[in-house]
Formats: sequence, structure tokens, C-alpha cells
Amino acid sequence: PALDTAVVRAMMLLRATTLCCGHSGVRPSVVGRLLDMLNRAIHPVVPSRGSVGASGDLAPLAHLALALIGEGEVRVGWPGTETTQPAAQALAQAGIEPVVLEAREGLALVNGTQCMAAIGGLALYDALDACRLADVIGAMSLDALLGTPRAFDPRVHVVRSPLGQMVSAANSRKR
Repeated sequence: PALDTAVVRAMMLLRATTLCCGHSGVRPSVVGRLLDMLNRAIHPVVPSRGSVGASGDLAPLAHLALALIGEGEVRVGWPGTETTQPAAQALAQAGIEPVVLEAREGLALVNGTQCMAAIGGLALYDALDACRLADVIGAMSLDALLGTPRAFDPRVHVVRSPLGQMVSAANSRKR
């Protein structure tokens, strides 16, 4: 199975961001093509298995680089409307020239941990969203059960001081 499009998009954006720092020796046009792919909803098909993660995300980033040079397969479109096609065909249809790699660029494209960072970042976002939803559900349950909001008094939580607890209590006080 392949990685979810959201993970691949995050991976592409993180890779572009890293390359923009200027320490990898890639031409600006390489980053530009990566961003062109993102903007035109062209996403490399990246297998969900195959990277050991010991020295980076070699296999996932290799699939990203493969699509950038017009090889391999890509998904075109947004989730739910995507079609899979050869990268060369998708790039040509979008008017994007495949990258012809120069010195250091191949290594720069596959050397990093953007796949792990993308998965971790999206998981953190989902976890924070679940926490916010839990606060809303708790507040609605308290209201439905005619409970007292006194337990969420900020003075109680300042004494205990865990930041997450104070944020959750503040969310529960909102009406």
C-alpha cells in the first residue's frame, strides 16, 4: 500500500522547506518544480513500506525524487478524485518539465527525514484536534447533565499548574 496523500504532501513541503535553507547545494529550480507539483496536485506514489528509518527516509524520498525526474507513478488530483498515472505523463499534462539532476541534487533529494516528520506532524495535529474535541464533548456533557462548572475555576488549576490542565479547564469554561 502507498502512503496517504496528506502524508506525501506534507513530506513534499517539508523537503522543499529544507532545501530552501541553502545547505544542500540544489538549484532553486529543483525546489520550484517540487512546489509546482504540490500546487498542481501531483503527488508521488510512495510505498508505505520499505524504509528502515535508521539513516533517514531513503526509500520514501527516493520515490519523491523519482517523480520529480519524470519516472515512477503519481496521483493527480485531490483525495477522492485522484487518478494514478505515470509521472512523465502527469508532468507533461501540467506543463512541468522533469528535473535533470546535476551534481549533489540526487543525494540532496533523498537525504533527510521528511517522511517521519510528516507522519509525526500530522499525528500531532490529529492528537491536538482530538484533545480540543474532548474538551467540547466534556463541556457539552457537563451542561446536559446540569453539572457545576466550579471544578473549572482557574484558581484551582493555577495551584496545580500543568499547562494542559489549565488549557482544558479554560476550554470547558467557554460557553
